[in-house]
Amino acid sequence: MLTNHVEVKIDVARYWDKRSESYDNSPSHTGMPEVWKQILSSIFKKESRILDIGTGTGFLAVLLAELGHEVVGIDISSGMLKIAKSKSKNSKISFNLGDAENLPFADNSFDATICRHVFWTLPNPDKALSECYRVIKNGGKAVIIDGTWNSSATLKIKSFIGKLGIAVTERRNPWKRYPLKSPLRELSVSSYANMIRDAGFKRVYMHDLSWLRKIIVEKSFFHRLAWSSKSYFILEAFKEV
Repeated sequence: MLTNHVEVKIDVARYWDKRSESYDNSPSHTGMPEVWKQILSSIFKKESRILDIGTGTGFLAVLLAELGHEVVGIDISSGMLKIAKSKSKNSKISFNLGDAENLPFADNSFDATICRHVFWTLPNPDKALSECYRVIKNGGKAVIIDGTWNSSATLKIKSFIGKLGIAVTERRNPWKRYPLKSPLRELSVSSYANMIRDAGFKRVYMHDLSWLRKIIVEKSFFHRLAWSSKSYFILEAFKEV
């Protein structure tokens, strides 16, 4: 079992190493930086030490550092981190190779954690949530930015057409099979929140971001089709011991 688990992690890292080459071409990953800054400012109202889990190419980490926060970004992909490190020389950011399910930090090390588009990529998202809880200080919070999929037949057809266009415009294969299948891709927001509570968090608040998703995908016809089935939200969960 352990061998299979390790092999999955290796496959996941390889997937994102390859994906890093075109990751920033997607408007859903790097679009609307000024709007994202406003959103982050509303979530983090005072300077904090923040762990960006699954930092990818560092989009959120760079914005958070520009807002004055001390940021540590981790990712399982060395390819993603190479790009992240090239984006900013801000002394408030450090980027490190790391596993979301086994965070290499002591208990109560951060005021907050943040992750965007990450939990569906993990073999054991419940373990990652427990790790978030462990490294967050009492009174701190976990911020999760994600979405859910509607799998109706009509939306699947629209998504297929959209991905066909993305394959041409971004020169990548959007159908490439991910190394694992996550139930979180179709999990309701309420079920997602319950999973977070099961990790120990006491208060969980949902902030709707469907308005932002609409703005982002409107910039690209093909992304509008490919992402038309996705809701979008922030879950803000507080640690209170």
